[in-house]
Amino acid sequence: MNEQPASLSAEKLEALWRRVQKPGRYTGGESNQIRKDPAAVKVRVALAFPEVYELGMSYLGQKILYFLLNQNPDILAERVYAPWPDFELELRTSQVPLYSLENRLPLASFDLVGFSLLYELNHTNLINMLELGGIPRRSADRQLSQPLVLAGGPAAFNPEPLADFIDLFVFGDGEEVFFEIINRYLEIKTEVRNREELLRAFLPIRGVYIPSFYRPEKQSRSFLLVPRPTPGLPETVEKRLVYPLDKTRLVERTPVPNIQSVFDRWQVEVARGCPQQCRFCQATSLYFPYRYRSRHRVEQLACDGLKQTGYEELSFIALSVGDYPYLEESIRNLLPFLEPKKISISLPSLRPETLTGEIVESLVKIKKTGFTLVPEAGSERLRRVINKRITDEQLITAAGYAFSHGWRLLKLYFMIGLPTEKQEDLEAIVDLVSRLMETSRRINRTLPSINLTLSSFIPKPHTPFQWLPLESADKLLQKQYYLKNQLRRWKKIEIKESKIETTILEAVFSRGDRRLGRVLEEAHRLGARFDGWRDQFNFNLWTQAFDHCQLDFHHYLQAIDPEASLPWDIVKTGLKKTHLWQEYQASLEARYTPLCEEKSCSQCQACDWPQFKPIPPAISDKDRVMKPQSEIAERSQENIEFEKTATVFRYRACYAKEGLLRFISHNDLLNQIERSFRRADFKIAFSQGFHPKMLISHGPALPLGLAAKAEVLEFKAQQELSPSEFLYKINSFTPDGLSFHGLKKCQPETPSLFQDIKGLVYSLDLKDPLVRAVSQLEEKLTPDYLSTFAAGYQGQLKIEYNQQENRLIFYLAFNPQKPLRIQDIVEEMLVIKNPVYALTREYLVFSQGTDSRGLA
Repeated sequence: MNEQPASLSAEKLEALWRRVQKPGRYTGGESNQIRKDPAAVKVRVALAFPEVYELGMSYLGQKILYFLLNQNPDILAERVYAPWPDFELELRTSQVPLYSLENRLPLASFDLVGFSLLYELNHTNLINMLELGGIPRRSADRQLSQPLVLAGGPAAFNPEPLADFIDLFVFGDGEEVFFEIINRYLEIKTEVRNREELLRAFLPIRGVYIPSFYRPEKQSRSFLLVPRPTPGLPETVEKRLVYPLDKTRLVERTPVPNIQSVFDRWQVEVARGCPQQCRFCQATSLYFPYRYRSRHRVEQLACDGLKQTGYEELSFIALSVGDYPYLEESIRNLLPFLEPKKISISLPSLRPETLTGEIVESLVKIKKTGFTLVPEAGSERLRRVINKRITDEQLITAAGYAFSHGWRLLKLYFMIGLPTEKQEDLEAIVDLVSRLMETSRRINRTLPSINLTLSSFIPKPHTPFQWLPLESADKLLQKQYYLKNQLRRWKKIEIKESKIETTILEAVFSRGDRRLGRVLEEAHRLGARFDGWRDQFNFNLWTQAFDHCQLDFHHYLQAIDPEASLPWDIVKTGLKKTHLWQEYQASLEARYTPLCEEKSCSQCQACDWPQFKPIPPAISDKDRVMKPQSEIAERSQENIEFEKTATVFRYRACYAKEGLLRFISHNDLLNQIERSFRRADFKIAFSQGFHPKMLISHGPALPLGLAAKAEVLEFKAQQELSPSEFLYKINSFTPDGLSFHGLKKCQPETPSLFQDIKGLVYSLDLKDPLVRAVSQLEEKLTPDYLSTFAAGYQGQLKIEYNQQENRLIFYLAFNPQKPLRIQDIVEEMLVIKNPVYALTREYLVFSQGTDSRGLA
């Protein structure tokens, strides 16, 4: 194990946080984070995600590992995300290493660093994180005392492009194998004498691939290099599989991000794998076989997670959530719990033929979330080619359900460049969109808004199309142009097409070999970062990197000889290569393949695991910690009746926003407050309509960076609250930096909060480094200067110098139509930019001469 690490000080990091766009990405301190004493554990694990915080905090796989690992008292698991370029610059300039969020430990001080690989265009971020963390990029350059670097996730299923940088790849489900790796590490860490012995100790663990013991070799049938084992090692590595899904411990809480994440909701994984077997879909093979959770576990996980996180939306997660056999029943059982709390349900990846009237009715009972259809191809012929079992009529019927229930925005996803695609298939996309428009006109007498995503097909590894070439850039551009030109007749259609150069790079690295490691290093050296982001991607850097390495990327885009060995053959996914080829032949005939449940294993012979069937196990009574559904329904019905008849009480609460919470925006602060109210389980009143909101009103917005000591919010509740009860409960569920100090019931004659506010009082810390650097500061603190400056605001501003506390006090009159901004005043007065971090809002002044300090 590494030496006991020292945490980076918050004071040192704050100087960096002040200078970046979204400092909330780097502060930690979220609700439900797990912070342990690094000295009290046996092993330290960094769960690294090579993307920004907002995306990483949306990934369910990392959340599962974070919770499970931290349940073991001997294991510390902390999160690390890729820094955005502005923060990377600050880290490099200040020579501060990349660190974890919980204890702010430098990345190099961990024993194991595990990367979650979701996307091939994150590879340069991974290299950058290693470098920023003080870990040698290449596995061969690491010493015994340095961290063991692991990688898993869907993008690890062709490990070769990253083989030079990763010590251990883990294929498949991580819930069990990660513990086996940690246990093995603890067994041998004091016995091994060098790095090779350390790595060799993990060879017996199933699902682990150690690329340093495999050598890339040429072959006669393909340009691609393939990994060959040193003597005594297996030709292939079988992925790990958790079966049944209910086998592992439920994850009932995860950290709630301080800033809005991409998928800002409570996610419940109802199934893993997919029974549909679409031929373009890599995930079908990677997560094979199809497994689903028992209904009781799904409902328990939904209720427990929502209570622990305070999210206002529940999402059922699966590659094809409509195939979950208990979908309608689970939604029906959960609605009595969800409705009183106004928690909505979203169902991504819901196939149209599985969308029933009851499901639609359930979705709109609380609030409308997004409505998405994924035809993939415009014509039914091309859908048969890709084994996508959707007809035009099913799509029209599903859209009709949505339009008739109030949806006005539809999301559509199509691919271009699919195998056997013809001009008439593109025309069919236009025709299908036209029919959807007409369906809305017929039902609602108006046209809907449509967000249409147009992606380019990539022949991915482990799919029946893995041998095919990527369609040429010119043809893909022509198809994009044709569709955009044809669809522009409808002004309410917004088209988002994939960048062709991005498609090319993703295809290269998903189908690549070990030679690409040199290209990655060179592209990183040239400045390639966040290549999946349109505004950050620079294809010129990549062409320079390929030229520098004397490697032609076009080779990786060509068709592959079916007899050739493939770099990704090292992974045994469970689906046989012969089956993938048979599926490709079926695609040429535009022929559907029966689902697993429609055929017998003895006839099929497509997989290595015919014993696995998607049948959930029986759950013993001792495992059923969730109360019977009738009890939940009965209790929740009482809540609904209470909601209809209860008296509504109006309250004002006083709170402080300090510490780490200074580094989030006003909107993110409001989200944190609402989720804290939900976790505390207060009976807050809601607005009416399609999108019910908590009846909470706030004072003037607090800009990012500005602290507050006595803020006030006003809310309506359907219960009487005592100050002591309120403060005890709410402060048990707030993130670091948010604390409540008082509660007062409003009288009927009390004006609304915004009407009642007459003044705002701020202080400026003259000890702050930003202020101390002001030239001629002492002259600007004299009474004459302060009174003269304030006079320019015609009675709306008063300034006092508190010499004892070394602060300036600003008294601002509040005009909601034309409010004064304290940061503008200080910037003008002292000629400094962005002074918010040196400012604090002390309190609010009300119309009767009272102020918010009286609430505390």
